[in-house]
Amino acid sequence: MSDLMKREFDVLAPNGSNYLAWSLDAKILLAIKDLFRTIKPKDVKDKSTPAEQAMALHILRHHLSATLKNEYMTKRNPKVLWVLLHERFEKIETVLLPHVKREWANLRFQDFKTIEDYNTALYGITTRMKLCGLKLEDKDLIEKTLSTFHPKLTYISRQYKKDNFKKYVDLSNAMQQDQGEDETIMQNHLSRPTGTIATPEANATSFKNKKDIKGKGSQKDSNGMAPKANYFKKKKKEWKSKKKTPQGPKYGEQDQECYRCGMR
Repeated sequence: MSDLMKREFDVLAPNGSNYLAWSLDAKILLAIKDLFRTIKPKDVKDKSTPAEQAMALHILRHHLSATLKNEYMTKRNPKVLWVLLHERFEKIETVLLPHVKREWANLRFQDFKTIEDYNTALYGITTRMKLCGLKLEDKDLIEKTLSTFHPKLTYISRQYKKDNFKKYVDLSNAMQQDQGEDETIMQNHLSRPTGTIATPEANATSFKNKKDIKGKGSQKDSNGMAPKANYFKKKKKEWKSKKKTPQGPKYGEQDQECYRCGMR
């Protein structure tokens, strides 16, 4: 019972806009659980048990919107419920087909940034067209793709046309491979634009600077002292010499007159 409480696919919308996909999912689920004969028996003898009918009815109602559940609350037979839903929404394809055709007409490869995004939209449209009874071939997909390139990239479109792809999947794989190579080239260009020099590695530069500093510090002058120590020693001598007061000549040698007799 815990598995039945989980929805295996989207519920049927009140307006039946997703009826085509919903009916396909419902058929698959009923077939997996061996309950398909409850809605479409093979013959008169292929009858289902009350328990199987109850299980199938639960599955169908569990995947209906709240509005549709209320509308078909009195239907206790899964086959009756299935027929009523089919009669009500079987013509929904006549409503969806014009919309899908418009999406196909407006689909352009140049409006998408990547091949993956374009393929998602392309396969979504083709699937809805198949559900509406309109099937597209590989040549239609190839023509749609190559004819909607950007005008500046028409030369690329011509190159793909020369390869003469027969299946769209082959064209898509080739385009994805080229896209990956272009991204790699662009990344290499952005990492070091044209005309610039590659910057050295940080670890190698740091190691070299440390080595240079160590080598300079180990050098000694003629006195056996390191250049830095010798430099401070000279500065200290100069500072002491400037600090000393100048001394005059010795007594008796001064060049001045005696204050008693006036003689030198």
